[in-house]
Amino acid sequence: MEVLVLIVVVIAVAVLAAFAVLITGMLSVEGGLLGLAINAVLGLLLLFFTNLFVSPPIPINIITILICALGGVVGWVVVLLLHLLRIAFYVPAVIVLFT
Repeated sequence: MEVLVLIVVVIAVAVLAAFAVLITGMLSVEGGLLGLAINAVLGLLLLFFTNLFVSPPIPINIITILICALGGVVGWVVVLLLHLLRIAFYVPAVIVLFT
């Protein structure tokens, strides 16, 4: 399930990036790449700081890191919404009873 979500998010980010390049010329040398790098770092920092307040925490693995790094703040919002809705990135608690 999480691999499918990763594939969908990567495709969505690629389409949005291509659209942004066509419309605004975002990947110019003057600042577009720096903006993308700052957005990626913000997404990863938001993922880290979100785990301080969300219980149970979002599992930090290669999939969530890639989504937040590629999508930035928007990727973080996608991961957070999927986690809060318990669609993906949710690890249910297992209660073990000792008898």
